[in-house]
Amino acid sequence: MSENLEQTPNVNPRSEVAETIETTAPNNSENNPSAQPSEPAAAPATEPAVDPMNDPRFEAPRAQRFPTWGDMLAVIGIYLLATVGTSIVVAIIAAISGGTENLAETMSSGPMSVLSYALSMGLTIVGVLIYRKLRRGTGRVFHFSLRGFNPMLILWGFVMVLLTGVVIEPVLELFPDAFLKMIDKMGMHGGWSILMLVVLAPVMEEVLFRGILLESVRSKHSAGRAIVVSALMFGVIHFIPQQVVNAFAIGLILGYIYVRTESLWPVIVIHALNNAMAYVIMQWSDGANITVRSLIENNTLYAVVYGVSLAALVASGYMVWRSIEKINAGSPRA
Repeated sequence: MSENLEQTPNVNPRSEVAETIETTAPNNSENNPSAQPSEPAAAPATEPAVDPMNDPRFEAPRAQRFPTWGDMLAVIGIYLLATVGTSIVVAIIAAISGGTENLAETMSSGPMSVLSYALSMGLTIVGVLIYRKLRRGTGRVFHFSLRGFNPMLILWGFVMVLLTGVVIEPVLELFPDAFLKMIDKMGMHGGWSILMLVVLAPVMEEVLFRGILLESVRSKHSAGRAIVVSALMFGVIHFIPQQVVNAFAIGLILGYIYVRTESLWPVIVIHALNNAMAYVIMQWSDGANITVRSLIENNTLYAVVYGVSLAALVASGYMVWRSIEKINAGSPRA
């Protein structure tokens, strides 16, 4: 009995059945042409080095991109650095060309004033564009379109800007006149002043404040907020309190026209006309500060003139709106 148990092989009936099934099972790869043998797993690919500046995973949230209020302060800082740096360069040029004895007079001459302004604003524009790029600012910049070059719009826009200066006079009178003495001699360089005030300033300032800053703010916020912020920045860089208030008010008008026309051309021309008028007044008054209030001593008459000016401002604002509506109805936006 024990010998029979030792000689009897240990057979697992399940393994025999499994062998039978494997032997008789059809070959799926032979009978089914669509079935493909499994490929060996590919080795994991090595990820290339990532540049944080170009990888969207490293982008800052939209709310933290240019422009924030901190960025607006940075823009002012860029402007101040450009102004100081330009002053140093111009001082060196003036010292080389005219000597150090009359350095102040040479630096305040017409050619040097134009050179100083052009360099400072040019460096500011380039610096802001570079800073905007580093801060991942979005949206287009300084858009030009001939559709906004409309004579009636420019005329009424210019009238509106002039009347705004009259209407805000009571606010400007709250500030001491001592601040205005800083610019009494600004218009005394003849053709050089015309070049700076009527040509360079309108182009460069509109490119910076409407073309870059307004468009950047509008890429994140409403057009209304963009207009206000750009006008505020436009006022701040004038520094003198009376000019800050005046430039802010004018900036609101120019910002509105730019947003509605999508073009820098009309605001550049209106800006140039306003500066030309200011230059003529400065030449006529020999640099003195001339206001409507200083020309009209009678309070009653001044009140009448002020009321008429306010009504005319509203009317000119309506004509600006109407002119823009006709432009937009006649040609699609670029």
